[in-house]
Amino acid sequence: MTHKINIFFDIETIPTQSTTIKEHVQSTLTPPSNYKKPEVIEAWIEENKDAAYRKAALNGGYGQIVCIAYAVNDEPVSVIYSDNWAGDEKSILIRFFDDIKTQYKPSADITPAFIGHNLENFDLRFIYQRAIVLGVKPPSFLPLNNKSYNNIHIYDTMTEWAGKRNYVSLNEICIALGIPPKNDEIDGSKVWDFVQAGKIKRVAEYCADDVEKVRAIYKRMNFITEAQ
Repeated sequence: MTHKINIFFDIETIPTQSTTIKEHVQSTLTPPSNYKKPEVIEAWIEENKDAAYRKAALNGGYGQIVCIAYAVNDEPVSVIYSDNWAGDEKSILIRFFDDIKTQYKPSADITPAFIGHNLENFDLRFIYQRAIVLGVKPPSFLPLNNKSYNNIHIYDTMTEWAGKRNYVSLNEICIALGIPPKNDEIDGSKVWDFVQAGKIKRVAEYCADDVEKVRAIYKRMNFITEAQ
């Protein structure tokens, strides 16, 4: 008898630590077309360059993974991160790949289902791009470059709830289903601030909590648990 393997996971990302890429991102800013005076353009670039750099955290080519949290079926959440966040991204990715390989049993013909929120357009895409950049070959069963609506091994809670190409936050679903929402102390936009402030452990806890919420949402969506 085979047993289904569900792997719930989430990642947290920050902007690149590469000076070259950071300078590229900030030097290619394009001011509004009605800005003509050099001093006005320069002031606009100065005002917006930090925001442009921070947005690199959403780009797998220009960003970096600092934390991966995952849980298998009903097991406790595991979190992979490093106090040396600036230099250990590759080891974080390798450990995640190694960990999920242990869940794959070819002899039992089981391919894990990967479950997350916005994972098809963000988490899996980001991991795929970072794996290429870092030269870390991912497991063959990890459904990279696929979509949940045509791949039985992906379950994206955002797509399942809102439909293709629509957006809904994790918190909105939590509130709708009566699941305790996230607090306001930290969210994805604040991760870089927390990391810089030496609070990588708090980021890891936040990431782990998201995995717990995704698992609770998945169970409600699939009528595994009942409404309270």
